[in-house]
Amino acid sequence: MVKTLVWSVAFYSSETWTLRKEDIKRIQAFEMWIWCKMEKISWTAHVSNEEVSSVVQEQRFLVQDIKQRQAN
Repeated sequence: MVKTLVWSVAFYSSETWTLRKEDIKRIQAFEMWIWCKMEKISWTAHVSNEEVSSVVQEQRFLVQDIKQRQAN
């Protein structure tokens, strides 16, 4: 559900973005925030990003997919 609804909106016109280090950090934080919200993990729980990725059984891919779309 996240991949079809949230990522499609997040990827909208991503081919035209200029990615700076600050932007990449924010995109990665957004990706982890979405996964935490889906699993109802509070930010006060201090769960690491690796733990969240293992719970949702997904790897970080948002930045790599944006770069791939820009290359094509």
